[in-house]
Amino acid sequence: METTNSINDRCNYTEPVTNNTWEKDTLDNEYSHFLYITFTPVLILLCVFSIIFNMILLLSVLWIRRPLSPTLYISLSLAGTDLYTSFLLGLGHTFNSLLPVGFQVNLMDMCTILGMEALRLGAIVTTAGHLIMLAFNHYIGILRPLHYPATVTHGTVTVFLFFLWTLPPSFLFVYFHMIPCQAFQSPQCKLINFLKESKFRSTFSAVLFAALAIMGIVYYHIFILVKKHQASRLLYQQSGSVHFNKPNQVRRQTESQQSKNEKALYTTLIIVGSVVVGWMPACLQYYLICTDCIIQPDWGSLTVKFYTYFATNCLVILKSAVNSYIYAARMQEIQVAIRKMYYTLKQKLCSVDNEMDVAGFEQYKYSRSSAKSRRTVICRISVHQNKDENLTEVNQDNINNDHELTNLKSCLKKNETPNMVTYL
Repeated sequence: METTNSINDRCNYTEPVTNNTWEKDTLDNEYSHFLYITFTPVLILLCVFSIIFNMILLLSVLWIRRPLSPTLYISLSLAGTDLYTSFLLGLGHTFNSLLPVGFQVNLMDMCTILGMEALRLGAIVTTAGHLIMLAFNHYIGILRPLHYPATVTHGTVTVFLFFLWTLPPSFLFVYFHMIPCQAFQSPQCKLINFLKESKFRSTFSAVLFAALAIMGIVYYHIFILVKKHQASRLLYQQSGSVHFNKPNQVRRQTESQQSKNEKALYTTLIIVGSVVVGWMPACLQYYLICTDCIIQPDWGSLTVKFYTYFATNCLVILKSAVNSYIYAARMQEIQVAIRKMYYTLKQKLCSVDNEMDVAGFEQYKYSRSSAKSRRTVICRISVHQNKDENLTEVNQDNINNDHELTNLKSCLKKNETPNMVTYL
């Protein structure tokens, strides 16, 4: 059995270079303490806010009607990855930056820190996989709207989401165990220089850039299909086509499904835009700055480097928080669910009767969604007799509807008002 000294000799083991996003090994001790104690809590607080926002979104699923649409199902899973990533980032900034550098307190060993790094990098790949999955989901919905329910089923989405959540971190853990003389094969996991070499960083960055390229290609094709559909509908309307004016149930279903998919498409495009803005600076930094990359770790002064890394970390964390706001602002199901959750919690905590408010939001959900297509006006008519007469309950089942309709029309023609008719 090899001893620690023999392993060190065989692997040419030297003092490790710790993997820290802010390159803490190059910072002056006193100034680095001040910077970490001052600015790291800001990042941790942003992570906490992101966790809270995404947790509210995930809890709102309890107030969403079943079954969930595939787009909403994938979007909620994406919110889960944002929460998961924010949690890992918060832990990393606390136990790998604030405590050891700011307060000289080490509560985690290197093996635990390396495991957290594998989970964090895996969560980034999982998020990219969710965005690709949403892109193909929209592509199928726009290309074949009538076949969409049979193609994108709940079971199929569940299987893909399971692999997206499990494969990336599992692969990284296996890879970290297979690197000779480094990572989990090094004594106490202290040799992790591979994380700062171009071989690993370029491969990992290539995965993210490839995901963004795939999404760009898919959404470009979707954009062309949407423009064609919109041009076709406009052409039918302007020409007064006989086929367009016919009450065709299949055509209405197709247009309704396409309209829903187009709205969900615009929401996803906003999310993809936030990912590009939030991730691109960090990806370029991760790819370009390393020990054998184009830019060396000592590329600038202490202050410039620190604030650059601080800004990129802020963008990554804000991306997760902004996505939760996009869901709440753009997805009607989540809007209604959050309102219902709020009034339900208010009713339980404050002992206030808000049952009518909850029911009102449920009715608001469907009346608003169908207002553009059906333009239905519902009037509730309450018939009351004069105050001097005794109140009488009218049994609707025993009244002839045709006779009532005739009387109502005659009253309207004479500009008379039936007995205290109230429109609610």
